[in-house]
Amino acid sequence: MVISSLVVDAVPGTEDAIAQSLAAIDGVEVHNREENRLVVTIEAETVDASHAVASSFIEIDGVMNINLVYANFEDDPSLRKA
Repeated sequence: MVISSLVVDAVPGTEDAIAQSLAAIDGVEVHNREENRLVVTIEAETVDASHAVASSFIEIDGVMNINLVYANFEDDPSLRKA
């Protein structure tokens, strides 16, 4: 399991709609909102899957920027040695 924490910057006035869109994505949880920033976590099976989810955020109307704050990927099964 890979757990990532991100801050999503929103166009002012779009925060509620973005929070709803993010919360509808499997493995994504919105934890906090301060001004036009949303604190989000992603739980995914692999680093690649986490990256794909985070990359999809930019397609949401009003998302200006996505900043990775923390990632724990020691349990990523794709990184285990054979």
